[in-house]
Amino acid sequence: MTNTHAKLNDESTGLPNPADVEAAFQASNGADAAQAWLAEHGVNYTDAKMIAIDDEAPGDTFVITDAEPDWIALPVYHAGAFADLCLIHRNNPNAFHTVCGMVDWLGGDNTGRAKIVIHENPVEWLRAGSGGVVSVACGGTRQHFKDLSRACTIECSTIDAANDVWEWAFGGDEKALKKIQLTGDPDEIRDDLAWLAADQAKRRVRDALDVPAGTDLHKLYRQMEAVFQPLDTPAAANDNSGPIDLWQHRAHPPLPADLLPPVIEEFARAQGELMGVDPGGLAAAALAVCAAAIPDSIKLRVKRHDPNWLESARLWVAPIGDPSTKKSPLISAAAAPLKRLDRDMFRTYEEARRKYDSQSPADKKDAPAPKHVRLRLEDTTIEAAQEVLKDSPDGVLCLQDELSGWFGSMDKYSSGRGSAKDRGFWLQSFNGGPYTVNRIGRGAVLIENLSVSLLGGIQPEPIRALAAEAHDDGLLQRLFPIVLGAAGAGVDKPMPDAAAAYEATVARLTRLRRPTGEGALSTYVEVPLQFDDAAQDLRSSLAQKYFEMQCAWEAVNKKLASHLGKYDGLFARLCIVFHCIESDGARPASVIKEDTASRAAAFLEKFLFPHAVAFYVDILGLSDRHDMVLAAAGFILARKLETISVRDVRRGDRIMRGMDVDQAQAVLEQLDAFGWLEPVQTGRRDSLTWQVLPSVHKLFADRAEAEKARREEVRRIISGSLQ
Repeated sequence: MTNTHAKLNDESTGLPNPADVEAAFQASNGADAAQAWLAEHGVNYTDAKMIAIDDEAPGDTFVITDAEPDWIALPVYHAGAFADLCLIHRNNPNAFHTVCGMVDWLGGDNTGRAKIVIHENPVEWLRAGSGGVVSVACGGTRQHFKDLSRACTIECSTIDAANDVWEWAFGGDEKALKKIQLTGDPDEIRDDLAWLAADQAKRRVRDALDVPAGTDLHKLYRQMEAVFQPLDTPAAANDNSGPIDLWQHRAHPPLPADLLPPVIEEFARAQGELMGVDPGGLAAAALAVCAAAIPDSIKLRVKRHDPNWLESARLWVAPIGDPSTKKSPLISAAAAPLKRLDRDMFRTYEEARRKYDSQSPADKKDAPAPKHVRLRLEDTTIEAAQEVLKDSPDGVLCLQDELSGWFGSMDKYSSGRGSAKDRGFWLQSFNGGPYTVNRIGRGAVLIENLSVSLLGGIQPEPIRALAAEAHDDGLLQRLFPIVLGAAGAGVDKPMPDAAAAYEATVARLTRLRRPTGEGALSTYVEVPLQFDDAAQDLRSSLAQKYFEMQCAWEAVNKKLASHLGKYDGLFARLCIVFHCIESDGARPASVIKEDTASRAAAFLEKFLFPHAVAFYVDILGLSDRHDMVLAAAGFILARKLETISVRDVRRGDRIMRGMDVDQAQAVLEQLDAFGWLEPVQTGRRDSLTWQVLPSVHKLFADRAEAEKARREEVRRIISGSLQ
């Protein structure tokens, strides 16, 4: 085979030219494998010369093989001459495309007949003895359907195919409908119509209804009536003020000044400079340590009129970065004060246990066994954690040098039942509250308060894999991800003694007691924390804001939306931590002031949320199915499409061809939400059409050229390595 490659829109496909392939047909023994597959599917096409394609070959290079590859190649003839190859996926006959884009139809010579049968895919066309036609054109246009306009009768097996013919061959002229006949299964046609009706109804209800808190019933009824008014076009998912750059990387969010309690900010900046680590990561880690130090008995009544919603200071923080960001030294520096306290508590327990064990059996009956109170866990199983937590009702800090091991330990049972049990345990530990363990050997054990704060680092690649593979039960979304900035060598110069002040603060927090009420008699009654009126009003407005943000992100990134759904409670926890750190005496004040709540809200909005966006967008991907979204976006740019449909998406590159109809539609809806597309009214399921906004090609022209050049270079290198 020669080294020349076929081109599509002046871009090399990395595949051989049709003339080279035709020559390979003549010498190939691979026809047997392809014909055998067709025979298994009821296709008698023994006269066709076919070769098989190995999908694992670099650059999709053709490999003549007798094995069972993923694709078979069907030669396409036009006017009796070999013109192109149509690739058909072995396991999905609806996944097909041409190699060089040299033809628009299989059976193109039949387009001039008075009666034309439209087939859905090449296999159906082959089964029919190569009669009729199959559209194999790729792109956002159906202009080749004009070839059918001279026919007197056009038979279609599905509504999808009939709509294609009606829209593109006859421009939607109602007079032409009499030429189109539906010959498919009536039940399948009925199902398609039902799906289309349900989808349109769902879209109209979702887009028309707006039910904010406190809405009046009369307004709601008026909105419902509007749903049933005729709509000219589907509602866009965004205001299309401008397309979002899907390849943009968010800048590392820096630590804002004057929001944190001074002792935390001074420690983070001074110790961070000394060590050469990101001060923002150090500050977030210190907050997790302080949250673990604060006894769980100190609770905040979040709402004025809901006595049951109580939050404790419990945070999960995950510094994320490569080894060069110094994750482990950063975590160790933040956790050092708590480790020293826990070590002292362990030694005290050992001494008390030694004395207890040295007693006679009679004396032991009258003396309770010492409790093993702890402040931290490391490298633990849930069984070991249960033993510690039954004597530690004020909560502990779980330290994980690498969270990948923590997540991975949950999948240690092959059946999956153990994984679900482990994840359920840790989910409960985030929420707090009583927990009962029942074991045959150990009997029933009551953990008065299952409470764990978490601090652990992880590298981007493992967390990306874990997020893609793990069961999405919200465990990941409970973490505050901190995307670490680049580390440095650090300095060796006199620094403020901020570390000592931080260590003293952590020790003081472990000794805090519940607040008491105000007034002569109330000072003897312990009460939960509460917001003052201004802080409560701020909390209510933030709750509405976070809810709206969650709803908006659900359309494109469900993981980030789920994380945002935790912000109402996480804001309350941050307020407890800020308030207790800045308190004086043995008990914190019972009321959290507006200033504290405002700074906690600003820290959440200006630091923690930007880090969440950097994590869920840059590390995990801007949207659900992000690889599919990027593939579709690149497809639009490379081919300069003006319109695109679900069917177009499923005929793109390898990633796009693997989508089903629902996935392809979801990808286009996400591009709509990102300001790339606007929906166009259509009457079919797998050819819902979107218009590409002109600003997309204008803004991303440079990226399209750069991506085209990059792909060409990759193909050149691969091709050269195979010579």
